[in-house]
Amino acid sequence: MGIEVIYTLDQFESEWWSGIVKRFRAKYIKTPKEYVNLFVTSGKIKKEKIKSDISKSIEKIRESIWENYLKDEVVFHKEVLTYLMNNRNVPKEILEKILEENFNQDELIDFSGGFQEKITRLVGEYAGRIMPYIYYLSLSTTNSRRSRAGKTFEAVIEYVLDCFGYTYDNQSKLGLNFYKENKIGKMVDCVIPNKEAYSKKRDKCIIITMKTTLRERWQEVVEELNRTNIPHIYLMTLDSALTKNVLTNMERQNITIVTYESIESKFKKRNNIISFETFFNEEIPHNLKYWERQK
Repeated sequence: MGIEVIYTLDQFESEWWSGIVKRFRAKYIKTPKEYVNLFVTSGKIKKEKIKSDISKSIEKIRESIWENYLKDEVVFHKEVLTYLMNNRNVPKEILEKILEENFNQDELIDFSGGFQEKITRLVGEYAGRIMPYIYYLSLSTTNSRRSRAGKTFEAVIEYVLDCFGYTYDNQSKLGLNFYKENKIGKMVDCVIPNKEAYSKKRDKCIIITMKTTLRERWQEVVEELNRTNIPHIYLMTLDSALTKNVLTNMERQNITIVTYESIESKFKKRNNIISFETFFNEEIPHNLKYWERQK
C-alpha cells in the first residue's frame, strides 16, 4: 500500500508544496500593517500614552503583534498540514496505513487506558515518515519570521510617526524611481519630510534605516553612505548588544543610533546614540521647522 516513508521531495512535489504553503500563509497570516491596525483598534493603548512613553509603547505594540501573529501561525500550521494529509496521496496513504496497522475498530472509539500514549507515539511516527514536508514548512516559517521582524518594526515606527502627525515617505511612497535616480539601495526605509525635500536639500532631511538587530549588518549602512551622497543617517534598532566600539565606528561614519531609552541610558557619554523619545520629540520637530520656514 503506497510508500511507507518519504525521504525527499522531488522538484515537482517541492514546487507544489511551496505553492500550498505560500497560499495558506497568505490566507491565515496578516501583514505587519494589518497587525498594527489590529492593535490600534483593540484600544489597548491610547495615542497620548504612545507620545508620552514612546520606548515602552513601541515595546508593548511589538509584543502584542507577536502574540497575535503566533496565534495565527498555529492556525496556519494546522490548516496547511490538514490539507496535506487530506489531499496528497502519499501522505494520506501513510496515515491510513499507520491507523490500519495500529488500531482496530473498537480502539478508534475507546479513549480509555493507553489510548493517549498510543496516539502520541503514532503522531510522532507519522511526522517522521513525512518529515520532508514538515522540514520545508519549518524552514519556511523560520525565514518568514526573520523577514517579518524587520517589516513589523517598520510598521510600528510608521504608526508612531502617524501618532505625532509627522510627514514622511516610506519605501512604498518613495518608489523605485527615487532609489534609481538617487542611486540609493533599499537601506533607506524612510525620508522626513518627503522625497521632494530630499531632491532639493538632502542634508536637511532625516534619513532613516531600521534593523531590529545589528550584528555585522550595520556595516551595510556604512557601505550605503560611502556609495551615495547621504551625509548622515539615523539607524533605528532594538539591539541591546550594542558596544562602545561599534558606536565609535558608527560615529566616524555619521551614523546615529535611535533605540529604546533603556539601551541609550547605558551610553550617556556617547554623542551618536539617542532614545526614541529624543528622536520623536526633538530631532524631528527641529528638522520640520526648517522646512516650514522654506514655505
